[in-house]
Amino acid sequence: MERSHIAAAVCCALAIPGHAADAPVPAGALAPVVVTATRFPDVARQFPIGVTVITEADIRNSTAITVPELLRMLPGVQTRDLSGSPNQQVDLRGFGIFGDQNTLVLLDGQRISENEQLTVNWSSIPLDAIERIEVMRGSGSVLYGAGTTGGTINIITKNPAANTRGGFAEGGIGSYRTRELRAGANIAGERTGLRLTVAHRESDNYRDNNKLRIDSAQLDWRYTGDRGALTLKGGADDQRTELPGSISEAQIAVNRRQAATPGDFSAMHGGYLNLGGTLSLGDGELAANLSWREKDTDSSFFVATPFRNNIQTQSRQWLFTPRTKLPYRFGGMDHTLVAGIDVEDWDFEGNAGPSIVGRPQATQRSDALYAQHTTTFAGGTAVAAGVRGQRVTYGVADPLNAAARAELKRNLDAYELAVRQPLGGIWAAYGKIGSSFRVPNVNDNYSLFTATVTLLEPQTARDRELGLEAVRGSSRYRLALYDIDLENEIVFDPVTFTNRNLPPTRRRGVEAEARWQPAAGVDLSASYTYAEAEFRAGSFGGIATAGNDVPLVPRHAASLGAGWKFMPRARLDAALRYTGEQRYDGDELNAFDRKMPAYTVVDLKLAYDQPDWRFTAGVQNLFNKAYYSYGVYTGFPTYSALPAPERMVFVTARYTFR
Repeated sequence: MERSHIAAAVCCALAIPGHAADAPVPAGALAPVVVTATRFPDVARQFPIGVTVITEADIRNSTAITVPELLRMLPGVQTRDLSGSPNQQVDLRGFGIFGDQNTLVLLDGQRISENEQLTVNWSSIPLDAIERIEVMRGSGSVLYGAGTTGGTINIITKNPAANTRGGFAEGGIGSYRTRELRAGANIAGERTGLRLTVAHRESDNYRDNNKLRIDSAQLDWRYTGDRGALTLKGGADDQRTELPGSISEAQIAVNRRQAATPGDFSAMHGGYLNLGGTLSLGDGELAANLSWREKDTDSSFFVATPFRNNIQTQSRQWLFTPRTKLPYRFGGMDHTLVAGIDVEDWDFEGNAGPSIVGRPQATQRSDALYAQHTTTFAGGTAVAAGVRGQRVTYGVADPLNAAARAELKRNLDAYELAVRQPLGGIWAAYGKIGSSFRVPNVNDNYSLFTATVTLLEPQTARDRELGLEAVRGSSRYRLALYDIDLENEIVFDPVTFTNRNLPPTRRRGVEAEARWQPAAGVDLSASYTYAEAEFRAGSFGGIATAGNDVPLVPRHAASLGAGWKFMPRARLDAALRYTGEQRYDGDELNAFDRKMPAYTVVDLKLAYDQPDWRFTAGVQNLFNKAYYSYGVYTGFPTYSALPAPERMVFVTARYTFR
């Protein structure tokens, strides 16, 4: 399938950065931030592995309503609205329309990125269920496997709070007939606890034929013993989104809210279970997770035309991830060894018709062994080295076409070497080199329109990064330079309308960020990203592309954030995002003499807290900017695009039961 059946239909009609404290700390003190970047909880700054943490306090104060809106304030992160739903595409370090496939997303350490060319189902995760989000830029293949070239995002959901009984109920309304209801409960004793979060959202959305309805729930049960813990996390969601399609430049000029595909829609429901356990063995620790996830979709495209088609898909995934952590002291130095096994089993089945032929049945099986060793020297220098070996088998068959059947087996490997060197005072430098890989998904290997199979080779990459950071109390600063060279990058060829492996490509850039508190009750943040994404060799349709820009990668991006607690119970937060010019999707030849326009968007939120109540009022796109985050070159020469919402106002009220 080219890109994905949904994308095709729509197109047609840091290293170690600043961290926010998880809890109040004395003035000038720095709270230790615990992360799972090594697949075990550890203090972040003990390891030379880059990780940004968005804490529960950050989420509470943010102007964001969805997870992608939270992430887009970070350097190196771009988001794209491809359907008018909260399931926006998140792209780390400039991989364009294939950003999803190069950014691995985890939920409580278990991968939820799709083996299809689809966005992550962000809307199934209520913000109220999230404890923190960890963002690791650059290769993470040693610990997490395929799809991490741009980086890894790990969403950690809340555990039941011990010895607590309570809950909350919240409602909100906003522009475009948006309505939200959320509720949660926490019932826990000393050792056993249960936490439940449910959410409902519906909206007409900004454009015609773009109504949205989402219902989701998250459940967390935990038992804590003297030497370990047992957890069971689960969730379910059901959603329906009407799809307005991309509209032409001329249509945008007349009415940017109109729909190109009236009647088109996509429905999806799914669920997951994640059983996990930990066991302490002296200074060491054993952990394991067994998880299951399923997703069913039913979509209709070109409904109002003679070319109407329906597409149904079903996917199932099993993961088993046992691992161990062994800290020890040898030669006057502290050492930590993390090692584990990853086993994945994924199945997919699709059915389309009437005019689109194809009934793919795809599988992907993999097993991997990995190890990472970290040594901390007496002077504070930390060195981490890791390796991974992974065996993968992937294939596609079509029962309607006996010739459409193929399978590949590949042995893949990854490595990483990282060093962090304190420079005295508040300063430290770091550097890392490593490799990563991406396994082609079902959409890369199969054409739904021709019912043919062409298996692609895995994509591989080599990356390098250097950085400098400073931490003083609650203030943090970071500057990073990165360079990624790729072989066999998997892309969509707009000339042949197929996916294929490319000759060498490259990503490189600079990321800078700062976070500080200039006065009591005032928080400021700023970030800037300079990114280059280019073809190093090859051609499209016989035309050389060496030196050309990869589409959908802005050269410049920046953000500013400010929070002001101007009264004991009142706080005002503001966020500004700037996204620079970028090539339109489909313009790999750089033949179009125009680029997607740059845009700046400002969001505000006012919050007022009472002992049991919290009231918020906010506005997104304060200055009513007319822009779009996704556009495609149609070759006439003109373009079509998916216009983003203009100004949106919302208010919420929340009551907490204690």
